[in-house]
Amino acid sequence: MEDSGETVNLAIEDQGEAIYLSQVECRQLMRVFARPGGRVPMHCSGVGKALLSAMSEGEVTRIIQKRGMARATGHSIDSPASLHHALTEITGLGYAFDDEEHAIGLRCVAAAILDEYGGPMAAISLSGPKARIDNSRVPVLGELVHRAADQISAELGGAVRVERVTASQG
Repeated sequence: MEDSGETVNLAIEDQGEAIYLSQVECRQLMRVFARPGGRVPMHCSGVGKALLSAMSEGEVTRIIQKRGMARATGHSIDSPASLHHALTEITGLGYAFDDEEHAIGLRCVAAAILDEYGGPMAAISLSGPKARIDNSRVPVLGELVHRAADQISAELGGAVRVERVTASQG
């Protein structure tokens, strides 16, 4: 939170949804509130997509079949093909981006915290209003959240990816 100036969230997957465990609110007047225990769909939230990106295709398919892909906003991903494309991009970048997919006016970047097998243990995110998280900040915040997730993964004995594509590379 100190490095980004944005609200930080910690979430895990539970029964095919992302559930928030903790939040550190930013000091900005406009901020995002996600109460601990709050649930969000996996396919249209930053933390959810970060978690999905570290799962096997079979796990992703089971979650989508169980939960569906209801649109939360007009920006929500609503097809398995679009989700697969997004997850491939997330894997390359090392972070997920929610561009008003879960709530209008809200943007979020998130990265998975990995266990020792490279599976998702949790996800962390930075979230804030679109007015503050403009397109130029997304890669910067994405790199910041990815580094934090890698550090947490390493400290917990989890896997850390060495190679990834940065936004400036492609």
